[in-house]
Amino acid sequence: MDHQPIRQHYLSDLLNMTVVSADETVLGWTSDFVIDLDKPQPEVIELIYRKKRSTVKFSIKWQDVQELSGARILIRTEASLPVSMKTPSYEDSLVLLREFLLDKQIVDVHGAKVERVNDLKFLESDGKLILIQVDVGLVGLLRRLGVENQISRFCKWFFDYELKEKFIAWNYVEPLAKPDHLKLQVPQTRLAELHPADLADIIEDMDVHERSALVNSLNEEVIAEALEEMDPKVQVAIMRQLEPERAADIIEEMSPDEAADLIADLPQETATGIFREMDQEYEEKVKGLLAHDEDEAGGLMTTQFITLSPNKTIVEALAHIRQHAEDVDVIYYIYVVDDEARLLGVINLRELLSNEIFTPLSKIMTTRVITARIDDAAKDLAYLFAKYGFRGVPVVDEENHIAGVVRFKALLEILAPHLGK
Repeated sequence: MDHQPIRQHYLSDLLNMTVVSADETVLGWTSDFVIDLDKPQPEVIELIYRKKRSTVKFSIKWQDVQELSGARILIRTEASLPVSMKTPSYEDSLVLLREFLLDKQIVDVHGAKVERVNDLKFLESDGKLILIQVDVGLVGLLRRLGVENQISRFCKWFFDYELKEKFIAWNYVEPLAKPDHLKLQVPQTRLAELHPADLADIIEDMDVHERSALVNSLNEEVIAEALEEMDPKVQVAIMRQLEPERAADIIEEMSPDEAADLIADLPQETATGIFREMDQEYEEKVKGLLAHDEDEAGGLMTTQFITLSPNKTIVEALAHIRQHAEDVDVIYYIYVVDDEARLLGVINLRELLSNEIFTPLSKIMTTRVITARIDDAAKDLAYLFAKYGFRGVPVVDEENHIAGVVRFKALLEILAPHLGK
């Protein structure tokens, strides 16, 4: 192509354009375009066209296109011969654009939601056709139907409202339509960097096939964090699709209290298969929590918290926190216990950081500890959180042995439905 000014094109306009050879012979009409998704700004590398009343398709390298103008695409004189494509197939990052994206769902990793692709926007510059944006708005759909101008004028006249275009820049997009390709694209992408709550919303909006592909492509820790934020029905649906070993690996990355809530909702057969693949120590923690009602302290508490003896110093406590931080759910409080795990006192992180580092914990711990009993109801726990402003409440048995800690988050998940959330 000769040097041309930058122009914009939509896929809806590029499809069904007439493909013309250098001697003005009509070769066919465009049916798709091939792009390379590995590039930050994917450019078209081939066009696919079909002949009239024929299912056979042909491909031409985009470098053999001389001109894109009006309703036609002109092919160079020296172009290579078109290649017949009875069953178009591409490997790795090369995909058929219309087939792969149009009318399919994509993830907007900037807005953290799933959108439907209504059209695609390109820039034409120096002979290259580059995909720059995805059109997910109503205007894109109307453009494809050929009624954009009419509907826009009507809305302006009748409602005094201007239809607004809605685009997503390509660098904020992750395609979901092709599971085999999804496995190549997603694991190291921004999807894994989203907040777990945002990723949970995205997964909940997917259909069963897209959801399965995404779950299989992300690591256990990322999926576990997202599962903790999901609707229980979606949690169950995901677990039932997974092999027991994979499901167990994911659940072991969850907090024991969250894992217990999830497993309690699973069919008995599914739960049994998962327990069979689970680490024995973690299995015992989860089964211990399952022995309690889910709306009581025993069912809401986590068993992953930090306990230390009173003769430990602050510097030893800080070293312990650093070593075990990834394995605990409650890190703001240190619970001081005797040799038999009876609760003696509590220290928060601020107190650790504001005292001399060789001070024994017994010197700075608060001995008047507000606690809950294992069978305390959620409403009683709510009173403690509201009155004292705690981030976590320790749960003790009748002999004051600490059994777990109820986090405010776990309580909120029980109470939220009653608060109209």
